Parts: sequence; C-alpha cells; structure tokens
Amino acid sequence: MRKFRVWMAITAIVVLAGIAAHAQQAEPPTLPPAQATAPIPGTGQQGLYSRGNRGPKSPEVAPDGTVTFRLLAPQAGTVAVTGTWLPPGATPVPLVRNDAGLWTVTIGPLKSEYYSYNFVLDGVTILDPANANVQRDVTRYLNILDVPGPVSALYEVSNVPHGTVQQVWYPAPTLNMAERRMYVYAPAGYEGGTERYPVLYLLHGAGGDEDAWDSMGRAREIFDNVIASGKAKPMIVVMANGSWNQSAAPGVTVQAVQVPGAGGFGNSLKFSDSIVMDEIPFVDNSYRTIADRDHRAIAGLSMGGAQTLVAGLNHLDKFSYVASFSGALVLWPGAMKRVSVPAGSRLQGPGVGQELNMDAVDKTFPSLDASANAKLHLLYIACGLDDGLVVANQQFMDWLTSKGVVYKKVLLPDYAHVWPFWRLSLADLMPQLFVSTPGSTASRTNGGL
Repeated sequence: MRKFRVWMAITAIVVLAGIAAHAQQAEPPTLPPAQATAPIPGTGQQGLYSRGNRGPKSPEVAPDGTVTFRLLAPQAGTVAVTGTWLPPGATPVPLVRNDAGLWTVTIGPLKSEYYSYNFVLDGVTILDPANANVQRDVTRYLNILDVPGPVSALYEVSNVPHGTVQQVWYPAPTLNMAERRMYVYAPAGYEGGTERYPVLYLLHGAGGDEDAWDSMGRAREIFDNVIASGKAKPMIVVMANGSWNQSAAPGVTVQAVQVPGAGGFGNSLKFSDSIVMDEIPFVDNSYRTIADRDHRAIAGLSMGGAQTLVAGLNHLDKFSYVASFSGALVLWPGAMKRVSVPAGSRLQGPGVGQELNMDAVDKTFPSLDASANAKLHLLYIACGLDDGLVVANQQFMDWLTSKGVVYKKVLLPDYAHVWPFWRLSLADLMPQLFVSTPGSTASRTNGGL
C-alpha cells in the first residue's frame, strides 16, 4: 500500500509538471478590447450575442399577424426566406441587409396556422439559428412558425392531460419483414389503467413515414387537445410506415433499394394488406383495445388515403369508420388517366392533369354496393378545392353515389395538397369516430371544418 501511495504521488507530480510546461508553451492569445455595439432589434439586449441568446429574435410575430424574420450573416451575399404560406414553386422572399450584416424582412399578415420555413443563404437552404422549434419532413428539417389564433391552438402543447407516443417494432410477414416500426399514441390515463379503447389506424402520404403525422401533422397535440375538450372519445392511434419496402423512417434503418418496375408508388397497395394481416393482430394483442370492427377506424392522407379506402372498404369485417383526406386515388392499379388542364386552373400539386379510369375503380372495389351502408358507421372523404387530386376524388364520390353508397363529403376552398388541410381534417374527423350507429352517415355536398 505504501509503494502504491508513493507511485500515485510521483504520477501526480509528473502530470502537474506536464500541464505547467504546456501552459508555458501555449499562452492564451491576446483578445482585442471589447467594442460597444448597438442593440439588435428584437433582442432586447446590448450586443449581438449574450448568454442564452443566439442573436436577433426570429421570427417575431406581431399582434396584427405580420411576421419579421432576422438573420445575422455579415458575409452573406443574398438571404431569402421560403415557407408554406407561399404557393408551391413561389420565389423565396428576399431579406434586406443593413450595415451591421443583419438581414431583415417583414411579411403578412398571416392567418392563424402552423407554418414551416427555411432561410436560403447564398442559394443554400438552412435553418433559422434563432428558432429552436423544428420539425422533420422525411430527410430535411424545417423551422416552425406559430401564428397564434384558434387554428394554431389545436397544434400547441396545452395545459391538458397528455397521452404518450411509443415507437414500437412489430413483425410484418405479409411484407416479408421480421420487424417494422410504428408510432402508437395512447390517451392520457392509459398507463396504470384497465380501460379498453377503440383504435384509429392513421396513414401518411407518399414520401412520408411513421413519423410524419407526429412531426408534420402535430397528431399527438391534436389528439390531446380534442380529447381534453370532450369533443372526441379517447382512442389509441396507430401510425405505421406506409411504404411497403421500408421497415422504418430514413436514418433509422438502411433503406431498401428500389428495383426498377417493382418499387415506388405502383406497389403502394401492398401495405393495405399488411394493415389487416400484420398490424391489427399485433395491436390487439399488445394493447388494451376493443377488438371489434365497431371500434376500429382507418384514415389516411394522399397515398395513405388511397391505401385507406382499399383496406377499409374491402375489409368491412375489420373497419366501420373509413376516412380519406386528399386521397391519391390515381395510385390504384390502372386508375390514372392523363387529361389536359384547363387554362387558368387553380389546381396545384400532385394529380394535376389526371383523372380516374373508372374501369380500374370497379376492379379495385368489386363487391362494393349499397349493402355497405349497413356496416359503415362513417365513410368520410375530404379534399381541398385547389388540390390537383380533387378531380379524381369527385369522380370517386360520383361513383359511390352510383353504387348507392352513403358518404360524408367535405370540399374546402383555398386549400391545396398541404398539411394545414390534413391537420384540420383530422381534427374534424375525430369527434365523428366511435359515436355512430351503422347506416347513420349522411351525404353532404360541402362542409366547413
């Protein structure tokens, strides 16, 4: 023990001597005297940076809904901002530089909503360094802009009981995968309780993944807020990856290589079978569900809307609530028909210049007729009137009418193929789930969310 103490003492002397020698060889550089700077607008502090502040305040939302963006970038040649308040393909809005290298622009006023945005600095898209609120959109990250008001309040973390979202791995033999990832929302009070709950299977769109509804769609906040308001029943919500050849979101696992002619959207309906054969048994065995068709719903946006209608309407023994938001129905096998676009059309996004081949619709739903009304609590079809897919959705609704199938129709003006429409659609759908009796749906030609 004595030898050990001596050895430790010698080691400490050697280490301290080494540190002292290094300090003598590498003295800290002499810093220039501090320069006084004028306060940057929006910071409320003297100087460009200070503890807890990364620079100028950005974005800053005024009471009238105008929004000011700021970026300190003295070496930049150009700075612009692009966001979801702009039409698709619109030119980013330029910021103006002052003598201190602070770039600024004020836009709006904007209506109440959750928007996403990025800066474009010398042609390179970047995040706003002053805004910690970000969301993931597949392989890129976007800043969040919250313009307060009744709409954005739906998407905020409020002082209400909160549910939980788990990332769960499940087997998917239908897709020849040992495991895939899903997000599962359980309502407040699920942990430690004994109550059983109805289940909503919620599908994302093309290019998305199991994280899309939670990140871009603000799903957990919508569920928490609408359930806490008493307008919707507590429910379990399952959000899986709708891309048949992916086990999980990009970056989580190695992505499957697309085989020409065998991958892509052409096989998107493979996932519809997996919902019925893989997901439902796993969820009913793993969670406290009410495991019958009267307490099971399915809904989806875009590609997920097409998958939803195939899985739901062809499996009415499993689902009694079926809802499509901006359904990409042209993805059904052989369903897309190219047409010319009228001059001056307001339609935007996917589906522009596309209609349905109705023979393909007949083949997709060979057994669907008026007898479905006795099994359906709700068939809900929604689309924005500026969405390029609205033509195909209207054709499908006309086809349902010809078959005697009752549905609820929601067409909203001034909405294209965008998340603000899908978030509102989800919030509108929730109070209508798990409350009806078979055959009680009523068609309407238009509606407000």
